[in-house]
Parts: sequence; structure tokens; C-alpha cells
Amino acid sequence: MNIELGILKDGRVTLVSDAPLPDVVRRVEFFRDQRLFQLVYNDAETHEDHLMEYEIPEDLAVPVEKSPNVIILTMFPGLEPLGYKVPLVKVGELY
Repeated sequence: MNIELGILKDGRVTLVSDAPLPDVVRRVEFFRDQRLFQLVYNDAETHEDHLMEYEIPEDLAVPVEKSPNVIILTMFPGLEPLGYKVPLVKVGELY
């Protein structure tokens, strides 16, 4: 599975996955000091939170800081993409 980060012309942040994610993402946490995204989703069977990490390129850190949320786009073979908005939680000191 590949996940790509994008910034739309209006400044919104998107994460696009070329395959279905393990479950619906509940929120995205941005750790400022490491420029790291963690996708937090809930496992439907165990009801436990699970994390998926994604490192943010340095040139995209400022647009990420300005965004209050992230649009998640997931591709499914032979079907329309699924898109939804989740909160972006920023953790740590502003650099």
C-alpha cells in the first residue's frame, strides 16, 4: 500500500491511499518535532486503536500546520474512491 500526501489549491491537506486502509481513520496526529503523521483508526474486531505512521516532507510542514483537518481518499479496485474528512491533531511545540 502506498500513501501520498497532497496539498490542494485551496490549502486543504489530502492523504491518498492506493489500497483500502485497515479501517476507517478516526483522526490524524501530526508530531511537529518529527514531522510525522500517525493515522489513528479503530479495529472493528478488538475495538483497540491502531496507528500507521507517515513522515512529512519538510516543504509540506507549513501547509500541514495551517490545516484543521485532513481529507482521506482511499482507492478500491473497480470502485469509486472513498473520501472523508478527519480532524488533524497537532502535537508538540510549534517550531
